[in-house]
Amino acid sequence: MSTNNDVTVVQQDNTAMIRKPDPVATVTPLADIYETPDAYVLLLDMPGATKDSISITMDQSTLVIRASVEGYVRENATLLFNEIPGVGFQRTFNLTDGIDRDNVDARYENGVLMVKLLKKEELKPREIRIQ
Repeated sequence: MSTNNDVTVVQQDNTAMIRKPDPVATVTPLADIYETPDAYVLLLDMPGATKDSISITMDQSTLVIRASVEGYVRENATLLFNEIPGVGFQRTFNLTDGIDRDNVDARYENGVLMVKLLKKEELKPREIRIQ
């Protein structure tokens, strides 16, 4: 048995099996944030996550987004080398007082989570009429 760069090569019978350490890494997903007249829109890149694996929680001042992605498992196959382990995503955002916490919309499509945080009415732009 030899080790090189945290990869272990194990000889079993006539097959060499290569294994890497198996901790699940936590990754900060990349994000874009847009402001529209009515809302703040967050886009988070979370490839491999499923709608059911994503958790979004919000308190008075913090929005926390988490997801977990399991490693790929093939039926009727023996894993010989693994560089695509499971991963956990987590990102925290500080919220302003101007967010309407009762009107938040979230959608997940093609590996991208979109969270729309609507602004409170008093923060939305308005036109003032001249008398």
